[in-house]
Amino acid sequence: MEDTATMVFVYGTLKRGFPNHPLLAAYGSPFAGAASTAAPVPLVIGPYSVPFLLPSGSSSGRLVSGELYVASPNALADLDALEGTHLGVYERRRLTVLVDGEREVEAEAYFANTSYAKALWRRCGGEAAEIGEYTMEHAASYVPLSGRSLGASAGLMHAIHAFLGQ
Repeated sequence: MEDTATMVFVYGTLKRGFPNHPLLAAYGSPFAGAASTAAPVPLVIGPYSVPFLLPSGSSSGRLVSGELYVASPNALADLDALEGTHLGVYERRRLTVLVDGEREVEAEAYFANTSYAKALWRRCGGEAAEIGEYTMEHAASYVPLSGRSLGASAGLMHAIHAFLGQ
């Protein structure tokens, strides 16, 4: 594992004041600024009111707002675990973000795994369901890890398959 920090764009439950932000705070991950995607990307709300950034190809998307953090290798490993990258829930991908509305930065973000992303987009309602920001209103319906059957990431993957009728 590299010893260098990684710029991570967060757009949902990891933002300040949201349910999973304590993970970033526990590592002292520095806030690098308010950010948005430099190009439109689809963002939908799935099972448990979990937000999913979708790989390009589903639609033209929207500019998505969020926050940029500097994550240490240990913080990144725990973020990967939270996001279920080892289970195929999310995959970490590079993207360009605009920090404070002016400076372009290459960062990484968690996207829905390509194995189900297009089906999730369709099931959520396609372009009509896309949003540009995950808000506290969305987070009010969020089911925390402790409230999910089968454990955190496994429970989410199970819920995704059930939601998609698989």
